[in-house]
Amino acid sequence: MKDEDLINEINSKIIEIYKSNSLIPLRGEKDSYELNGKQILMWFNEITRHCWCNFNAHFNYNKNIDDLLFTSDEIIYFTAHLFFYQPYINTPLKDSYWTGKTTIYPVFSNLPGKRYDMYVGVCFEKVYNYWDRIGDLNASYYPNRFKGNIYFSKTINALESDYKGNLDYDWLKKFVDNEFTDFNQERIDVVHYISKSTEQKWNQLEHVTDYDKSKAITDKILHYPEYFKQMNEFCKIGFEKTLNLLEEINKRENYNCENK
Repeated sequence: MKDEDLINEINSKIIEIYKSNSLIPLRGEKDSYELNGKQILMWFNEITRHCWCNFNAHFNYNKNIDDLLFTSDEIIYFTAHLFFYQPYINTPLKDSYWTGKTTIYPVFSNLPGKRYDMYVGVCFEKVYNYWDRIGDLNASYYPNRFKGNIYFSKTINALESDYKGNLDYDWLKKFVDNEFTDFNQERIDVVHYISKSTEQKWNQLEHVTDYDKSKAITDKILHYPEYFKQMNEFCKIGFEKTLNLLEEINKRENYNCENK
């Protein structure tokens, strides 16, 4: 088989996984660029052009939407790999054995398991990248307020006194305080301290005879495909909530190209 044929065959498998697991990126199915009936490129451009007019193109909105779309594609692509490898990975329960005195729940690592752990780490990075771009987008509406490093949670928290009570803002704030905080703590551990593979290995080695602990570790390992599928859905909802919020900011701050 030629390399190009192999590339196409792998891509066909990934697309099959997209369909069977309803993995749909921000750009929509079949590149429709529709989200809940809205044409997102037109919607994004219509909302951001007012801020662009007021601040003399200090922020490149074309690059921002391109990056959001590409990162969303990455999220479902790497999540699809988790679904692909998951049935074949080693787990403490699958590999358990009886010694004659007790059951051992060991740590073995096969090739699918190693690849799976690699993609878990990548998924954490890509989801964070997506929300980082959302943070940049929010901050662009207040260039004099946000200085230095821009983080998604930082921008949302800073707008609380102005927009608490706005339904779209409240969704974003609740997400920051709950799902995103839990996600980001796990991401920080993966990126800055210890890989998922190493963490899981040494956690399991401390509980090789404990069924309940081994099951909990196994369940978490196996749940990552569904976890990142849900994160992908949050990303799309967050995009919609963000544009609605920016539309409200346009009104309150009187960002309007027609006034220029």
